[in-house]
Amino acid sequence: MAESSPEPPSLDQLRAALLLPEDLGEGFTRSAIRNRDPLYSSVTRSKACTRAVKGIAPLYRAKAATWLKKEDKWEGVSEYIVSGTRGKISALERAAKVMVRDCGHVTVTTDATKDTVRKLSVGRLGDGVYGIKLRSGFPDRNLDKESMIAIDIMIIRVRNTMIVLEHDGHVGQFDPALTRSAAEAATTRLQEALENS
Repeated sequence: MAESSPEPPSLDQLRAALLLPEDLGEGFTRSAIRNRDPLYSSVTRSKACTRAVKGIAPLYRAKAATWLKKEDKWEGVSEYIVSGTRGKISALERAAKVMVRDCGHVTVTTDATKDTVRKLSVGRLGDGVYGIKLRSGFPDRNLDKESMIAIDIMIIRVRNTMIVLEHDGHVGQFDPALTRSAAEAATTRLQEALENS
C-alpha cells in the first residue's frame, strides 16, 4: 500500500509564508517591479547553463510570490514558493542541482564587461539548498567588491515545497550578508507555515 502524503499547503498558507519587508530590515518596502525571469541571457551563453536556467524557470511562475526593495537603493529581494507532489518537487530539485553544476563556473568577458557565475553557499537550510551568484562589471575589477550588477539565487527545499530567493543590487548597493539572513528568514517562515498545514 502506498504511503499517504501529508495534505499539501494551501495557496493562502504559502502566501502567508512569504517574506515581509520587516524580515529584511529597515528601509524595505513592497516593489512594483515584478521579475519572473531567472538571470539574463548574456551570462548564460553556455548552452548547458542556458538549459539549466530554463529548468528552474517554472519556480519563477509561482502563484505565491513577493517582490521587496530597499527604498532609494538599487537593492531588492524576490521570493517565489512552489508546492507539489513528491515527483514534481524532485524534478525541480534536480533542476536546481543542474543549475549549480552547469552555471557555477561561467565567465563571459568582452572588451567592456565581465560576467561571472559561481556557486553560492550559505550553509544548511531546510532539506536541501542550492545557490549561484552572478557578478557583472568591468573586466579589470574585482567583481566580488566592485560589481555593477550582483544577483544571488538561492533555491531551498522544505519537504515538498521549494523557495526561490533572488537578491539583487547595483552599483555597490548590495549587501551580500542579506542573502543569508533573508534565506534563513524565508526558510523559518515556510517551516512554520507547513507545521500548521
